[in-house]
Formats: sequence, structure tokens, C-alpha cells
Amino acid sequence: MTAVALAAVTHGIREPRAVALRVMAGVQANTAYFAVPVFITVFGTAAPLFPVLLFQVRVLSPVVISLMELGRPGPAAGGPGRRLARVVGASLATPLVLACNAGILLNLLSVHVPGVVLDAAGFVGDSASPVALFALGLHLGGLGLGLRGTTREEPALIGFTCLAFPLLAWAVCGPLLGIGGPWLAYLVLIAAMPTPQNLFVFAQRFDVGVDLSASLVIKTSLASLPLLPLWLHVVT
Repeated sequence: MTAVALAAVTHGIREPRAVALRVMAGVQANTAYFAVPVFITVFGTAAPLFPVLLFQVRVLSPVVISLMELGRPGPAAGGPGRRLARVVGASLATPLVLACNAGILLNLLSVHVPGVVLDAAGFVGDSASPVALFALGLHLGGLGLGLRGTTREEPALIGFTCLAFPLLAWAVCGPLLGIGGPWLAYLVLIAAMPTPQNLFVFAQRFDVGVDLSASLVIKTSLASLPLLPLWLHVVT
């Protein structure tokens, strides 16, 4: 996160929302579409993904949303204290974060949820990702997708997500921390996952980098397909 933020600022990107969007693009993994099926296919379980999923939803997403809320243009009504409280409240009240926290709380309290409520919530949850992909497809239908005419920033973010980030995960977790066996493979593969479609949703919500986010979601997904088997071969 620090490396992506510093690189963005070094290259002249000062707007907080734009920096936060690039941090999310560089380090957040696509768990719903890529990681879960890949882990089930390769390892027979998706359990190692859940700590990362919780970290992304309960820590990374609120931080990114808070930075984007702080970067919204307009007067800071009520002073910095009230603005900060509003920003924190908005980040914690985001549907994804709210649903995750509510689920954890209900589990800790051993609250019995009726089956019909769970089925309805599951139906809504299962539809969220297809709806996001549908919106992404509509946007790209008018924008188009190509390699020519893109800035250097786009391939740099793709390279960081698909190459530098998993390499960094391997270097830190393996030689530095001494993690080996299947957990090293889990961590490196999670880091090698493409950018999630949530990036596009947040970009639209905060009106920043919409075209860039749509392109990154698709291109990192395409780039990761041939690279994931190579990373798996390296760490096993």
C-alpha cells in the first residue's frame, strides 16, 4: 500500500481519492470470482481466503472509503471533528462492511437467523457480483478496451498487481518470515489475484478514475490467467 501510494504521489497524483483508488487497485485481491474457484480447484478448500477477505472488508475498504470521503470536494461543514466523524460513519455504514460486521456479531452472539432470511440474504449477496460485472460491461461497451493510447500508469499498476505484489509476498513470507509449505502457496496466490470489481463500484461512487478502474479490472483478470499456474509452480 505504501509503495503504490508513494509511486502515485511521486508521479504527480495528489488528489486523495485518486491515490486511494490506486492503492486499492494494487493490493486488493479478487476473492469472489478468482480466488474461491482457484483455491477450491487447486487445494480443495477456500478456507485460507477468509482471513484475507475479512481484512479487506473490515480494514482495507473502510480505510480507502475514508480517504475518498475526505477527498470529496466541497466545504467541510461543522469543522474537522464533525467531518471526520461523518467520514468514519460513512465507511462503516457501507453495505459490504455493514453486512460483514453484522454477520460476525450475529455469529458471536449465537443468534438464530430464520432460514428464509438467510436464503433471501444469500440471494441478494449472490446477485451483487453479477450486477457489478453487468455495470462494468455496460461502461466498457461505450468506452472500448485497448492497449494503444493508454498511459504508462496503467501497465505499471497491472505489473505491480500481477507480478510485483506476489513476488513481494513470496520474499516477505518465505525467506524473511520463514513461512513454507501450503501456507506460502496460499499467500502468494492470494497476492497474485487480479483487481476486484469493487474498484469499479467505488470509482463510480466517488467519481474518480472510472475509466482506469474498469480497464484495470479486466486487464488484470486477463493477465493473471496465465500467471497463476506459474506462481503455483514457483511456490510448490
